[in-house]
Formats: sequence, C-alpha cells, structure tokens
Amino acid sequence: MSEVIFVRDRETIIAISYQEMLKYHGCTYVAGVAMAFKMLELSLAKLAGGEIMPRDKISILLGVNGPGIIDGVEMVTRAYTQGRLTVDPRVAWDKDAPDAADGQNGKYYFEVKYNDKKISLALKHGLIPLRFTELAHRVHAGTISSEEEIQLQKLKEEIAASLMASASGDLFMVLSNTKGKGEEQ
Repeated sequence: MSEVIFVRDRETIIAISYQEMLKYHGCTYVAGVAMAFKMLELSLAKLAGGEIMPRDKISILLGVNGPGIIDGVEMVTRAYTQGRLTVDPRVAWDKDAPDAADGQNGKYYFEVKYNDKKISLALKHGLIPLRFTELAHRVHAGTISSEEEIQLQKLKEEIAASLMASASGDLFMVLSNTKGKGEEQ
C-alpha cells in the first residue's frame, strides 16, 4: 500500500502511510487505525482545497473511544498531545452512524475542523460485521474466551484490509461540510 496522507509541520511536509501508522500503534486495533487513515484521507482532501494542511490547525472530535482510531489521528495530526482531540461518545448518540464496539455506546462518527471549515462524517452502515461487535462487547464485559480473542483479532485484520482496499469516499457518509462562516458546501 503506497497511499499516504500529507500534512505540514511548520515548513516541513510529512507523508504518513498506513504502515507507518501501524508501527506507531501496534497490531491490536488495526481496524481502528485503518478507519482513522481513511477518515483523515477523506476529511483532509475535502477541507484542504488542494493545499497541504498544517497539522497544528486540525481539530478532531470522535464519537467513538477507539484506541486504534485515536493513535492514527494522533500520529497524523498530533491533536491528542496538543489538546485538539476530543473523544466524546455522547455527541454521536443522535447521529446516523453505526454503533461502535467501544464499550461506551459510541458511534463511528467524526468531525474534523480546519480553521473555520468543518466536515462531519459517519462510517457507512454495514461495513462492520455483527460478529466483530459481539466479540468486542465480550471483551468489555470480560467474558471473551481465548478462542474468541483469536477470532476477534482475525476480524480486525479483515476489516482493516477491507477498509484499506476501498476508496475513502465509499466508506463514509458526509453528514455536513461547511466551507467557513457557516456556509454549506
């Protein structure tokens, strides 16, 4: 996979690949890392207007408390360490987004802001297998067996591969996209 996300860090342009994001995160929540990559790929393209955005001007709201998603967002934007990342599953409760398997009633809902522009996205329904969600809930309940843990990890890897093989525009619903000053695109 040669896809990369470009961001600017002061005067330096940085290209970050999915594989590099995995090296940063590890291999536990690979589906979340893939989701973060594709969400950022789409969001930054829609908000940038052809420019490479300064990473310190990007703010993110996540409706899911997913470690892989958080690590992916952090590596690209540094939003967590710089206080520009908010994780609040409650903001997504009334959104048209699939339920997340985060143990906090979150949803796969995302808002990305750049200066006075904002895009709100939700993962399309039907992309996450029900079995994944069932097993993830078992993890949070502490009732998952070792065989199920192996099955869950395999499902994470399959979801990640499927997400990475898809165009980002095919994975997300754009719920709103404002150009700035409240103007819808």
